[in-house]
Amino acid sequence: MKRVAIIPPGTDTAKMVAAPGMRVGDLLFLSGSTGFKDGKVVGPDVESQARQAFENQRRVLEAAGSSLDNVVKVNCHLTHPERDLPGWNKVFKEYFPTNPPARATVGGSLVREGAVVEIEIVATV
Repeated sequence: MKRVAIIPPGTDTAKMVAAPGMRVGDLLFLSGSTGFKDGKVVGPDVESQARQAFENQRRVLEAAGSSLDNVVKVNCHLTHPERDLPGWNKVFKEYFPTNPPARATVGGSLVREGAVVEIEIVATV
């Protein structure tokens, strides 16, 4: 199958090391996104960062002609799961109030300084 890179309008491709998304057939695989905006991580808390990460992912989905309604799997990485799981669950339910997608949540360190959450998505087109 043909692979098509998904790059939302306004993306600085000079700094890009991986495609924000990759379409293969009717499936979209989105790279992990932290809660960054304008080159900086927003807020120190998991809720503000998770909301921004979902908004970043929404841009990639929309660039591919999809939406959060088509998400089938969410992978989440939390730097402090023992502290941040309740906040992550709250934001997840805000974005998927009914018929939520499959999900995995794991703990561990993240590469982006100050990031406490990173979200990866698989969706359909």
